[in-house]
Amino acid sequence: MKILGVSSYHHDSAAASLKDGYIQGAAHEERFSRIKYDKSFPKNTVEWLRDTYEDWEFAAFYEESTYSQFKSDIKYITKAQPVLVDHHEAHAMSSVLMTDWTDCAVMVIDTVGGKFSTSLGVYENGKIEWIKRFRYPNSLGLFYSSATRLLGFDALSGESQVMAAAGYGTPKWANTIKDKILYTEDGNYTLLHNLERGVGYGVLDWDIAASVQHVFTEIVFNLSDWLYRESGKTNLAYAGGCALNCVTNGYLARYSAWNNIEIQPAAGDAGAALGAAALIERPLWQGPFLGYEEYHSVTPEEAADRIIKGDIVPIINGRAEFGPRALGNRTLLCAPINDTIDRLNIMKGRKEDTWRPYAPIVQDKEANNFFEVIRPCTNMLFTADIKEESNFKTHDNSARLQYIDGSQPYLYKVLEITRQFGFPILINTSLNARGKPIVNKKEDLDELISSSDFKHS
Repeated sequence: MKILGVSSYHHDSAAASLKDGYIQGAAHEERFSRIKYDKSFPKNTVEWLRDTYEDWEFAAFYEESTYSQFKSDIKYITKAQPVLVDHHEAHAMSSVLMTDWTDCAVMVIDTVGGKFSTSLGVYENGKIEWIKRFRYPNSLGLFYSSATRLLGFDALSGESQVMAAAGYGTPKWANTIKDKILYTEDGNYTLLHNLERGVGYGVLDWDIAASVQHVFTEIVFNLSDWLYRESGKTNLAYAGGCALNCVTNGYLARYSAWNNIEIQPAAGDAGAALGAAALIERPLWQGPFLGYEEYHSVTPEEAADRIIKGDIVPIINGRAEFGPRALGNRTLLCAPINDTIDRLNIMKGRKEDTWRPYAPIVQDKEANNFFEVIRPCTNMLFTADIKEESNFKTHDNSARLQYIDGSQPYLYKVLEITRQFGFPILINTSLNARGKPIVNKKEDLDELISSSDFKHS
């Protein structure tokens, strides 16, 4: 069976191709259009998939309100039969497919998916059954995005900045938020005010950010705990845009009762393109490197040598990552040295927000020497506490960790060399500049390097 899955029209458009239970490819439209958070119909991505692989029998889509538009757009590209699936089921399946589980609990939390914002249920016998659902605008995603605007960032893109800012503050307004904005009880939450239009732009306040993050984490944990008790399952598949909050995920990893937690690297709407296709036929998961394939990097030995000398090294190596975070194939690598990180901030366009932390990478065999690793950390989806004896430090003694195993031989080799010269931990950040999509092809890198900030750094 040949299936196309599509996400489109709202934000973060994407497409994915499946054939006979195998994921052929998946990518964000922005990687081809070069428009950050491109929400248009993913024409470029669909054409890349069709031209690289072949046409499809079915085209899966997950949003009823724009389904007619989808049917109109898709017919100009393929003769595949359109199929409408449930938005939150597509999200849930995007994480379920990463496992070999025959049954598990599923939790989806986003701003809105169809009529719903949060869905809790179980996956059994190839089907998803919901136990409890929350309707929009009673939405945790809406709460967080409204707070994002309040703190001076763009909703649906600046949430990661709020998450980062939270580490600098104290949650002194948490009880006020719970009293006046978000009522909570076991397995439930209620927005006490209509935040549908947001609350307008404000200014960054560390303590408000910390309070918002604290309340969000508390509610997600309570929902997760309720689902654990009600479902009778021991494994959790978690998805939706809110599942990209690695601080909350780290708390779940450390304190929840789940034996295992799986989160799709493209947990937002882009990942639902893959999940929509997987609802028709569940594929085997072979990792997040599903995008455009290109090789334009120095050897691991040359990269390591440059990093040791203080350089910032761009990496284009293999298939691009499917998801918003660079996992090593479209990456900037450098040593965790203050002067080098200062230059990295200039390159990334962070002259005004140098407080934003960068993510560390380390070999899997070395990870426990520096971090308290509770769950697998291969996809930058969980924070880990930094051990007191570690010489790697952050402002809040935690980090969005990625450990590298043998499945990524290029990075593993780079780390093996730099470790011998005193750098067992490196900084890994996405190969892009502020407001620009992650590099897809060599010509995108050439354009990026031609910018003044990159060139001079």
